[in-house]
Amino acid sequence: MKSKITIAGLGSGKADELTLGVLKALEEAEQVILRTGRHGIASFLKENGITFDTLDDIYEKSESFDGLYPEMIRRIKAAADKGGLVLGVPGHPLIGERLTFELIKELKNTNYELQILPGISQASSFIAEIGRCSVEGIKILTASELKPSELDPGLPTVIMELDNEILASEAKIRLLEVYPPETEVLISRQLEDGSSHVEEIPLHTLDHGRRFDHTSCLYMPVLSLKELTNYKFRHLTEIMAILRSPEGCPWDREQTHESLKQYFIEETYEVLEAINLKDADKLIEELGDVLLQVVFHAQIASEHGEFTINDVISGICRKMIDRHTHIFGDARADTAEQVIGNWEAIKKKEKGLKSHTQVLKDIPAILPALMRSYKVQKKAALVGFDWDKPEDAMAKAEEEFRELKEAYLSGRKEDIREELGDLLFAIVNVSRFLKVEPEQALTEATEKFIRRFAYIEEHAGKPLEEMTLEEMDELWNRSKGVI
Repeated sequence: MKSKITIAGLGSGKADELTLGVLKALEEAEQVILRTGRHGIASFLKENGITFDTLDDIYEKSESFDGLYPEMIRRIKAAADKGGLVLGVPGHPLIGERLTFELIKELKNTNYELQILPGISQASSFIAEIGRCSVEGIKILTASELKPSELDPGLPTVIMELDNEILASEAKIRLLEVYPPETEVLISRQLEDGSSHVEEIPLHTLDHGRRFDHTSCLYMPVLSLKELTNYKFRHLTEIMAILRSPEGCPWDREQTHESLKQYFIEETYEVLEAINLKDADKLIEELGDVLLQVVFHAQIASEHGEFTINDVISGICRKMIDRHTHIFGDARADTAEQVIGNWEAIKKKEKGLKSHTQVLKDIPAILPALMRSYKVQKKAALVGFDWDKPEDAMAKAEEEFRELKEAYLSGRKEDIREELGDLLFAIVNVSRFLKVEPEQALTEATEKFIRRFAYIEEHAGKPLEEMTLEEMDELWNRSKGVI
């Protein structure tokens, strides 16, 4: 026969909020344990002859929240083994009551039967008292478990169990990661006569000279997009939907996938520039601009019933899981080379590419030529079509250079273009062997040329048009010592 444990919600601490079902269970119980005697209902139970034990001594001995629950569960199980047990917890057993969830997890598939008797949660009582409501719902969190990632200024939020000033200070720090410091919040605490003291204060003053106990609750209001100082990804999608709405921005409304292509390219190059400049603030801004382009395209697609931003996110999440089988599956990959090998094999299977030629053709032709040729050579090398060492690639480049000179001497433009292309392709191959991105190397060389040209102009002493090539070349060589 299973030992029965009834977890009963004691409400907010006011006797008139104790449900009849819970009161009956407490009166008929063989044993009653309260998670804490520091609850308004404890005195009511004593007055009505209902005896009980508490778990307060475990709180006093424990050094952390994580350490106290195993001991609480041990004592609860031992009591239940002796007869029917009612465990009284503040508020509602399933709203912000970690002990309930720890018991459910611990006693699953064991010789214990759990019954839940609901009560009026502290949050429900608080909301009724301050008269705040929302058709979208309300979020209820506990101070000890509060995480900034769980906060949503788009929903009214109640923070329960601000037991002391330390918890209040920690909660304030986390809340300030999401809410502006001047946000007007409501703080409540029950008084000895059962009434509540509620005051409206700026969030940043939460822990300034106030008393806190287990009845203390905090109400966080809904903030508009304009009021926020910290935003989440969903706010960006909301803003884009507004801009594309009939009442939105005329320019944003008329954009299409095709009209936005140039901006996507520009923003991507500006990200690369920020990386090259090692400018973190600029990188933040430019990554934001790229993210905006992603959301923009997803919003347009959503309006046409093609896909949504959630499809985009789900697709990349699934891709990362599927292509990292050495992390999320049973594959082995101890080196970066093995990871790349696994990745390419999975990618080939996903895309239904049955030949190596199809793999090469799958590389987008729209890529810059240097980048595309680099990727083509890299893919071809995976099946062994490659030189043995860098010197072989360099020798091939020298051969292509000789052929270019021969084509030049022949005067045939078609041959010159072809041989020049072969030379560039061979140079890219050399860069691949040397593990240098050709696009980046050429960009840096171009920037160096501009800096050295600027040196010539700054030190010429006269207009460049009046200088001879020899004079400019002398300054050019001099610039190499400083640039």
